[in-house]
Amino acid sequence: MNDVAPITAAVKPARRDNLLWVAALILVGGMTEVWASWLYIASVSGFPKIGAMTTGWILPVTAEAYWATAVYAWLAAPAGGRSRKFAMRSAAVMFALSLGGQESGHLMAFAHRSAPPVLVVMLLTALPLLAVALIAILVELRQRDRAEAAEAAREAREVSEVARLTAETAAWKAAWRQATAAAGTGAEAAAAAVRAELQDELDALAARLEDTRGGLEAAQAEAARTAQENEMFARRLAAADRARKRANPAAGKRESARAKKMTEDVDARTAALAVLVRDPRISGSALGLSVGMSKRWGCLHRDELAAMAADLEESQA
Repeated sequence: MNDVAPITAAVKPARRDNLLWVAALILVGGMTEVWASWLYIASVSGFPKIGAMTTGWILPVTAEAYWATAVYAWLAAPAGGRSRKFAMRSAAVMFALSLGGQESGHLMAFAHRSAPPVLVVMLLTALPLLAVALIAILVELRQRDRAEAAEAAREAREVSEVARLTAETAAWKAAWRQATAAAGTGAEAAAAAVRAELQDELDALAARLEDTRGGLEAAQAEAARTAQENEMFARRLAAADRARKRANPAAGKRESARAKKMTEDVDARTAALAVLVRDPRISGSALGLSVGMSKRWGCLHRDELAAMAADLEESQA
């Protein structure tokens, strides 16, 4: 702990070197010299005066202003490649012309000449117009670069938006396919469950129908057997009746009527038994009428025959 404290105290933030005032001082001195040189060369090159004011200041304003603007457009201003390249080349040309013009003024003063060469005069008088043409071209190129950059940015945004919409559309399509598949699977499962339930009910109904059909066939077979037995019994009664008639004609008639009545009763019982097997809920009066007997007969024998039909069904089951 004691060793760390001195180290921490010794570490101080580095001071920032502020050299802007040095740069400003150099700029003021340089521009003063440039301004004086341009005014001198302009005065000896025949730049006219407007009243008492000389127009020689046009040279430093146009040349140095364009040179500074071109350097800024080359190094700092956000623009495209064409305007930067043109700014770099035109700045170099303007710097060379400015340097040549000022050096020619110094050489004239050193050589004690009163007028510069004709070529220098021509270049100096054309320099402001050249600066106007260069700045116009530079502005146009920078506007074109900005327009192209804006168009490229717009196209990039459109491409990004199209990509985003395409991705969202693909996601929606995938979700829709999944939902459709899930719905189809659910519908198929529900339909399969309904079909299975209906098939179970149909199988149960078929089993009940088969049981009912079997019971009906058994009842019909029993009724046929009973009818056959009744027929055999009736034949025996008829044979016995014929024998009694031969022995005692008056008693034979009575026995014949009784036998006939008994045969009818047996036939009615057999038919009523079959009816009760088919329809256990039939009333007594309806049962008597359905087998050709009276309502009273049906009411008297319904319970007895119903019990026999129930016993017959239980025995068959």
